[in-house]
Amino acid sequence: MDKTAEKIVIIDDEKRMCDSLAALLGDEGYQVESFQTSLQAVEAIRHAKVDLVLTDIKMPAMDGFEILKTVKEIDEEIPVILMTGYASLDSAVEAVSLGAYDYLMKPVEYTDLSLVVRRALEKRKADLSRRQLLEELKISNMILKRRMNELNALYEAGKSIGSTLHLKDLLKQIVTLASNVTEATIGSIMLIDEAGTFLTIEAAIGLEQKIIDQTRLSLGASIAGFVAQKGEPLIVADVEQDERFRRINKERYSSGSLLCVPLEIKGKVIGVINMANKQGDLSFSPNDLKLLTTFASQAAVAVDDANQFEKNRRRLVEFEILNEISSELPNIQSMNDFRAILIQQLSRLFPIDYSMWFHWDAEMNTLIPYGASGETDIPLTDSGSIDLRKISRDRISLSELHIDAALLDDIESLSKLIADEIDKKEAFPTPKTAYMAIPVKHRGELSYIFYLGNNSDRPYAPDDISLARLVISQAAILFEKEKSLLNATRLLTMGNMISEISHDLRKPLTSIKGGLQIVRDRWPEIAEKSEFFQTVHDEIHRMNELVRELVDFSNPNKYETEKIDLRKVVKRASELVSPDMRKKGIKFMAQYEDADWDVIVNKNQILEALLNLFINAIDAMPEGGKLSVEGCIEKPDHKKVDYLAVKISDTGTGIKKENLSKIFDRYYTTKETGTGLGLAVVERIISAHNGTLSVVSADGAGTTFKLYFPYAR
Repeated sequence: MDKTAEKIVIIDDEKRMCDSLAALLGDEGYQVESFQTSLQAVEAIRHAKVDLVLTDIKMPAMDGFEILKTVKEIDEEIPVILMTGYASLDSAVEAVSLGAYDYLMKPVEYTDLSLVVRRALEKRKADLSRRQLLEELKISNMILKRRMNELNALYEAGKSIGSTLHLKDLLKQIVTLASNVTEATIGSIMLIDEAGTFLTIEAAIGLEQKIIDQTRLSLGASIAGFVAQKGEPLIVADVEQDERFRRINKERYSSGSLLCVPLEIKGKVIGVINMANKQGDLSFSPNDLKLLTTFASQAAVAVDDANQFEKNRRRLVEFEILNEISSELPNIQSMNDFRAILIQQLSRLFPIDYSMWFHWDAEMNTLIPYGASGETDIPLTDSGSIDLRKISRDRISLSELHIDAALLDDIESLSKLIADEIDKKEAFPTPKTAYMAIPVKHRGELSYIFYLGNNSDRPYAPDDISLARLVISQAAILFEKEKSLLNATRLLTMGNMISEISHDLRKPLTSIKGGLQIVRDRWPEIAEKSEFFQTVHDEIHRMNELVRELVDFSNPNKYETEKIDLRKVVKRASELVSPDMRKKGIKFMAQYEDADWDVIVNKNQILEALLNLFINAIDAMPEGGKLSVEGCIEKPDHKKVDYLAVKISDTGTGIKKENLSKIFDRYYTTKETGTGLGLAVVERIISAHNGTLSVVSADGAGTTFKLYFPYAR
């Protein structure tokens, strides 16, 4: 045995022992290096080739067991022999458990040591040979695999399709690579729609664009539909002779031989790859089918990855669009500006050739064109663009149709309904298959319909419609918030101005009132007989109340709250308006559920809110009627807990449906002498008490307001 290349490290804190063992083993022809410190020995083992370690257990800094562990971490195949003058069963067991090759007791018999060293080095040599053999086998396997991959064109194609994550580019690349692999001159890749009902061509070679755009195959129909449904690859030697498919038109194929394999990912078929017209008018072979099937399995993974990437990209674009729309909102001056920004941003996601913005007139059940843009392939003007003046005169009446909440949530049905009505109008663009109608709500009521379309024969994808709905609805919310913020800013400025003006008005009003009282005192007989004095007194009082209301609204102070029975406040409000109710012949009644009606409120504010509602109800019943108050426990819409509810109902003229969404707007009024602040004050007061309110009304059928107060049981 050639021992010149075998190196032994001896570790013992006794110099005499190190020298003795080094001399004896050196005489055997081994390379020997001895150390009296364990740390130096470990460093030497770490940085040099070592074949065997012979160490004493009792060592300073690191004992023999720690040295054993460290050596095994450096190279687990280096044999380690432990020596000790304090042998015990426990230390022997620990040595074996830690992987020691042998365990020798001092004084060591050299004959035994020589035998153990030789066997340990033979094992070391065998281990090194085995390791080398494994490395050689690994290299051989790698070479073999590389050779197989080089011979396997599909594998190379599979690597190629992984180079892009853009779905359209990827699909085109897949079709091209598949045709190269199978030597086909016509090929296509078809994907199943999200609903799982039909296949469309997403990329192709050798086919006319018209065929690509118009092809929609139901699952189970034709060869592609058959394969997509069954999920199994198919080779057709001659399509005209195949009993299953010979009815298929063969006019675009010079060869009747076809290949079709499914694109399957995680057990789900997402589409198919079709290949036809093998070069040289040859028929496809089973090997071609095998190659295409192997290729399709790799392509399916790439398509799935690209789909996920595309979804994530679209979601990112969605956030970008909303962010950009939000940043543009301060510059928007009109709904037309808002619509133009939406079109500009949505065009980044899908093609939009034209758009129309309809205002919904709930009273007339009619869509009124509010804005339009874009061009159609059937010119509506000399330039091909939509003429808003013409379509504005040709409104869309839906009097025979019922638009309810369920329909507004079903975008597909709503879009079809609107498109059918548009198709009846000459001034409107003729809908093809790509259109969508997106509802826009304000305060929960339908306000607008946003209609988009393009001139393609391919419909908008469900993802496009879903994304458009999300962007438009969110943008509309942002737009309303921006308008509210702008309105609030204007109101703040106006409020400051009103506060100053109101303060200045109070002084002359007080002077006029005082002067009027002086006149009354001096000429009481005239004052009692003249209606003028009473009229002036009433008007001064009304002006004082108006000034007070303006001051309260522009500068809402925080009043102290108290615990009070809500029924008492309702009763007080009814007493204050009882003269007016008697004058108009209005009956009043109130009833309450058995409950704890104590609430913590500001009595004056709640009284003011109730008076505003009572006065409005009285004004709505000039010929008499009934004003009723009902107290109950119920949950408001969108709330999960019970509230104390005060329902105030009248049998008056009601509120027109188109005005319902505006009645809480500040300064909005339909009265000739109204300020438009009453209901706005009511909403502010109820909100300040952590409550909520709602209104139900119909023109000519009365109105019910519901005031909800937190209910602490």
